[in-house]
Amino acid sequence: MAISFVGPRYRVTIPKQLREEVQLKVGDRISFFRKGDEIIMVKVPKDPLKVMAGSLKVKNAREKLREMKLEDLRAEEDRGL
Repeated sequence: MAISFVGPRYRVTIPKQLREEVQLKVGDRISFFRKGDEIIMVKVPKDPLKVMAGSLKVKNAREKLREMKLEDLRAEEDRGL
């Protein structure tokens, strides 16, 4: 386990071993998430859309969008719109 300290300007140095393991370089983007009392830091891909490409099946996405549209139309009808 690598440990770092929060500096006076709330800056944290990422330990060298971790930087090398995830190939973190100057200028890379980092995203932070809170999970309870933990802070999770995630390296953001340079082209997030490219990384996500293919993660959804087009057929399923289209079907889901149709379902959502029908739900919205039904809700509008119920409200008398």
